[in-house]
Amino acid sequence: MATPVRMPQLSLTMTEGMVSKWLKQEGDPVVQGEPLFEIETDKVVNEIESPASGVLLRITVPENEPTPIQSVIAVIGAPGEDPEVSAPATVATEAPAPGAEETEVLTAASAVGAEASPVSGGGTRLFVSPRARKMAEERGLDLKSVRGTGPGGRIMEKDVTAALATRAARPAPAVPSPTPAAAPAPIVRPMPAGGYKSVRMTGMRKVIADRMSASQRETAHVTLTAEVDMGEAARMRGQISAEWQKTGNPKLTYTDIIVKAVAKALREHPRINSTLADGEIRERLEINVGVAVALAEGLVVPVVRNADQLPLASISQTLRALVERARAGAATAEDLSGGTFTITNMGMMDIDVFTPIINLPECAILGVGRIADRAVVRDGVVVVRPTMWLSLTFDHRIIDGAQAAQFLNRVKALLENSYLLFV
Repeated sequence: MATPVRMPQLSLTMTEGMVSKWLKQEGDPVVQGEPLFEIETDKVVNEIESPASGVLLRITVPENEPTPIQSVIAVIGAPGEDPEVSAPATVATEAPAPGAEETEVLTAASAVGAEASPVSGGGTRLFVSPRARKMAEERGLDLKSVRGTGPGGRIMEKDVTAALATRAARPAPAVPSPTPAAAPAPIVRPMPAGGYKSVRMTGMRKVIADRMSASQRETAHVTLTAEVDMGEAARMRGQISAEWQKTGNPKLTYTDIIVKAVAKALREHPRINSTLADGEIRERLEINVGVAVALAEGLVVPVVRNADQLPLASISQTLRALVERARAGAATAEDLSGGTFTITNMGMMDIDVFTPIINLPECAILGVGRIADRAVVRDGVVVVRPTMWLSLTFDHRIIDGAQAAQFLNRVKALLENSYLLFV
């Protein structure tokens, strides 16, 4: 009997995935345990193994199409086996109203066989990709009039686009009109200057767009800023780096020091390490600090787990390994999940102050600006000191301004008196 291949759920928060690359094609032999396809989930590309041996009888989901978890995306069986007969029965997304013409429109989550087949009531079963179905609903297009070009006649987004273009090209039927009234003034719409290049927003960019929009929509963002004297931290960094380099280890970074300070401050201020769920505030017991890493295609946030329990050397080693994997495109789902607080550093881009967006389901994020020599007043005297601006954005539904200020001031104190990091 044929074996269905389903879109796996690789994390608790994953609701859909996307096949970024099929490593086998229909008709190819496959062996259980060998790589079958790559999927792109929450900013991570994972290689997925075949669940069975045999022949790849059918691919039901094309590359680069978002697909709900547990959807059947392919069928594996014996050579010559009929995937239509052997595959599990499909389930319609909506039941037809009693007495109405019955037409089942199936999404990728339920489509294994892709041939159109009759259903009770004399209707037609249509297999439609989620994107195509959404586009048709938005444009008022009857899917029964669309010819599918996907596997087994499945209606794809391009088929809906073609049908819409055909509909627009048809001349409207002549309708007798009454005595014409005075023509209204023409509406002049400004045309954009020049052309444009259309870039489809998929994969990582789409995940970022969805999450950032949700964060702004669902939380009450407030940002506090504070200037930090980094002279003591710079001195400590130089001394530790010199010792580490004697044994062939890389230099200590300012980000390492900031992660240590943030983790220590979070242990003292647990409300900042919270999330809002099911109408209650949940103060997280683990302190897992994420650090935003910019990539060519977007942004990922690898997580230093239990950062409050790690010595500075371990934080440095762990963070370096996480960043290297992220930049090499080898970050795992575990690397990028479980964070309770995020740090985003724009200092290397010569940015001083900014308003970072909270990384849900967390309730706060710390923005780090550049370190630069600035004039400050010390004991009534103007002196030049290396200072840095910190920008703390927090969710005012969970955290009061005073609580946020206390946390930010504690981080500031730990950085300005860096010996406290070891107490």
